[in-house]
Amino acid sequence: MMSARGIAAVLLTLALPSSSFAAFEDAGFGPRDVAMGGAFTAVVDDPGVIAYNPASLGQASAVDVTMSYLRQFHIPSGESDRDAARAGVVVPLRQELLNGALGFDLRYDRRARVGGDRGIGVLYGTRGLKETEGGGIDFGGGVKLLSTSFDAGGKAGTHLALDMGALYRFSDRYAFGASLLNFGSPKFKGDRAPLTLKVGVAEQMRGVILAADFTKRESSASGNGEHTMALGFERWWATARAGQYALRSGLSLGEGTHTWNWGLGWRAQGARVDYSMTVPITGVFRLGHGLALSIRFGGADPEGEYEKMLSQELRYRRQLSEALEASSLKQWKLAEELNRMRSEMAALSREVELKKASEVDAKRRLKDLETRQRQATETFEKVKADRDGAARQVRVSLFQEDWRSYQKAKLGGAADSVLLELVGRILREYRDAGVDLSDASAELRRLQRAR
Repeated sequence: MMSARGIAAVLLTLALPSSSFAAFEDAGFGPRDVAMGGAFTAVVDDPGVIAYNPASLGQASAVDVTMSYLRQFHIPSGESDRDAARAGVVVPLRQELLNGALGFDLRYDRRARVGGDRGIGVLYGTRGLKETEGGGIDFGGGVKLLSTSFDAGGKAGTHLALDMGALYRFSDRYAFGASLLNFGSPKFKGDRAPLTLKVGVAEQMRGVILAADFTKRESSASGNGEHTMALGFERWWATARAGQYALRSGLSLGEGTHTWNWGLGWRAQGARVDYSMTVPITGVFRLGHGLALSIRFGGADPEGEYEKMLSQELRYRRQLSEALEASSLKQWKLAEELNRMRSEMAALSREVELKKASEVDAKRRLKDLETRQRQATETFEKVKADRDGAARQVRVSLFQEDWRSYQKAKLGGAADSVLLELVGRILREYRDAGVDLSDASAELRRLQRAR
């Protein structure tokens, strides 16, 4: 006979909404990927890829630690009621035989009135495993230890599952990703962690990401939707002193639910804070929220530094224009004074010739005007020389600042396409500025040969 505890568990199962029973659904990692609608399979250099495609881990540029919390009522597979806490750590490995990155994942999902899901994962992604012209192919995989407990009593056991994926980078800008999650489909008292296939594409430009994903998941006991289409967008803006700000938006269109997602981000000095909101288009109207804190240790952000450099450059250009405009105005006034003096001297000379004034008085006035003209001419020439020297010094200072910013972007791991754009702009800007461009010309030839 069934025990009283077993009868209670069955009754609880029948009484609760079926959407709460999905164990280890692909509900997202944190607010950044959720705000982009879950279109994250081909996105790189973020701990959130742990939940989408382990092959994307290899592109990590620095040690990254992220802690996130999500309050969700609508996930891609359907309606839900859960609190999700997650922590991820990404550690790049740059060795000859082990070139890639390790990812560590801790996960706890609390399903309201049902139970809790716990997971620990260790994943690895390669970096440049197979290089192609302009891009490359990488692979990744990992093992997860999953366990579930129910409020009605008892544990559903602990099981292993595997994640695996691939990432094909067409260039620094375009990428295609595919992954298979929860391989093995571990079962938990009639439910299971559904086997999930994800494919996605992403275009990543300077400060902008456009992404699209398609997900096919195995049916779970909850009967959640099996197909989902996701579209995501992200845009970063850099400031000179207040860090960088991001705006994100995305759509998640599935059989179980449709949602519009949006979010905000801010980062400075290696720290990043993200927020997301999930707005249901269908089903019960309950807003979901997410918050995360990320810390990046020792990593450079060439794109952010480049935008910051451009902002500073615009400020320098504006200050230079104001200084040159003031100098030009002063030079114009001196030129007007010289023209007036020339007119007076010409009139006085005519007076002398026509004997309209006494010879002594005319000679005295003429001598006085000659002295004043000589002094004004000397002042004019000095102002002109000072202005030309200041302009040359400003151009030299701007070139040095631009060249230091280029070296910083190069050491920070900026792509050759970004470096080529930077050095080309420097050569065009300072071609006739009277500065030594030999290093920049040599760098341009090196980058052109490397393409």
